[in-house]
Formats: sequence, C-alpha cells, structure tokens
Amino acid sequence: MQRSLKPPKQSRFVSCFLSLLFCILNGSNLFVCAMFFVVIEGLLAFDKAYFSLFPFIFLSIVSAVTASSYILIRELLYKLIHYLGYRAQPDLKVLRMRRGLDISFPVFEKYGRDYELLYKKRSKKLQIEYLLICLGYFSGLSLVMITFTVLLRGVFELLELGSKLSSSEYKQFLVFLVYMGVFVLLFTGQKYWKKIVEAVKKRENVTVLAVEHGYPIFSTKEEA
Repeated sequence: MQRSLKPPKQSRFVSCFLSLLFCILNGSNLFVCAMFFVVIEGLLAFDKAYFSLFPFIFLSIVSAVTASSYILIRELLYKLIHYLGYRAQPDLKVLRMRRGLDISFPVFEKYGRDYELLYKKRSKKLQIEYLLICLGYFSGLSLVMITFTVLLRGVFELLELGSKLSSSEYKQFLVFLVYMGVFVLLFTGQKYWKKIVEAVKKRENVTVLAVEHGYPIFSTKEEA
C-alpha cells in the first residue's frame, strides 16, 4: 500500500536546481531523439532510396532504439538524482500555458531514512519487468508511426497525388498528415499506457510502495 512519508527539512534552492538540471538534460535528450525520429520520418516520406523493404526494416530498428534510448536515459537521470538523496514527488508539476500547451516537470524533495528503508523493499524484478513493458510499448508506438508513414506515402503514390500537386504542396500535405498522425498516436498511446499501468498494479501479488513522477515503485505483497 502506498504510504505518505514526510520528507526531512531541505533546501528549496537544491530542489529547484535539481528540477532545472533535470529539465535541461532530459530536454536535450528529448530534442536529440525527436530529431532522429524526424529524420527517419523524412527519409521514409520523401527519399525514394529508403522506400523499400530493407531500408524500412533498418529505419524501424533505429526508430525503436531511439524511443528506448529516450526512456532509458530519462530513467537514468531520475536514478542519479535518487542516489543524491532526492526523489521526485508523486505527481509532475504542471505549468498552465496558453492554447493548452502545458509544461510538465518533476519537483524533487530530499527523502529521509524512513523512505530509504521503504524504497529498499521494492522488487527489482517487478521494476525491471515494468521498465521492459514501457520500452516495448513506446517502441511499438514508434513502429506504428513508421508503418503509417510508409503506408501513407504508398497511398499517395498509388493515387499519383505527387504528379497532381506541386512538389511543395505534396510535401506540405504529406508532412501535415504525418504529424497529425503523430499527435493522435501520442494522445491515444498515453491513454492506453495508463490502462496498462493500472492493469499491472492490479496483479494478484503486486503492491505499490510509493510513486515517483507518476512512476510506481512496486513490491510483492510478501516483501511489503
């Protein structure tokens, strides 16, 4: 069962610094991975040399590795901060922006001996299993997006839209549809990911010790 543990006295400056540092490092991580994905999408959408089976398989593998790399690096950053004696609060802080473009980021707090003892009761096997499910799921989403791009381009070529539209119009229309597909996929992907997490929590021998940045800390009921 999740417990509410009061953290020891701490410096607000250190907490803000860790949040800022995390945002900078993870933001850089997201930017690099996103650029890789944009390049892959562009090659499959516009470059004829990559519109065949073997380049598609290669770029699909690169896409899955890119998605996995982002998640692994993000979790590594959380783990490093955890070793410094700070943990992320259960929920991400949300800054409400105009036009619905909200910004979410973690807030870190120093944890005490009681939380450290609780954290040591976590099941490493369950945490690894949860991470692997996360990696597989979001890598799968990237493969769905890659496949959608290839199929969309195939439909365009079948209908000969490339010859009916100017080069600029063709690219703009294709890019619009691809990135609309990305947003729809991310929205539905997050929705179903939450359902997967709830399903994992409801497993017979699983209990949640605590939550960090929305990430459940699992243990078996015997160990808890």
